[in-house]
Amino acid sequence: MRKSAKLTAVYALIMDLPLSIIITLLMMTLSGSLNLPGFIAMSILAYVITFFVNFLPCGKWGFDFAAKHAQPGTLKFGLMVNAVISLVFTVILDIIMTAVGTLVIGHAPVIAFVMGTITGFIPAYVVAFIVAFLMNPVADKLSRKICNEPAPEQH
Repeated sequence: MRKSAKLTAVYALIMDLPLSIIITLLMMTLSGSLNLPGFIAMSILAYVITFFVNFLPCGKWGFDFAAKHAQPGTLKFGLMVNAVISLVFTVILDIIMTAVGTLVIGHAPVIAFVMGTITGFIPAYVVAFIVAFLMNPVADKLSRKICNEPAPEQH
């Protein structure tokens, strides 16, 4: 059972707020550029980006991958689904946010963008994985309640 666009949007609004704030805080801290105005602007940008990423079929990709290696409803299955989804979010966020921070705001050379993207990826992925794994059940339950859409049955 596929999520409706309304449910996906409400889920994204709930799920992506803590994800965007924590990822932005991490990345700005790692780059040594943490300041309140920049943090607010970059958090908003991350929030907008992640909202739209929710409409990619990365949930299906994660489910399909996990279904090949684990039983639905198990911890292993949930971790595998989350690994794929977090990977998609992190790749997109890492590239866009690093480009904005280094190239657009910092006017740094392209090599700074490349190095920032590479060095920031693993910490961002780990944090995104943890935040998503912890927040997904909360965001899913709350968004389903708000939209009055039941959860699909696990088989």
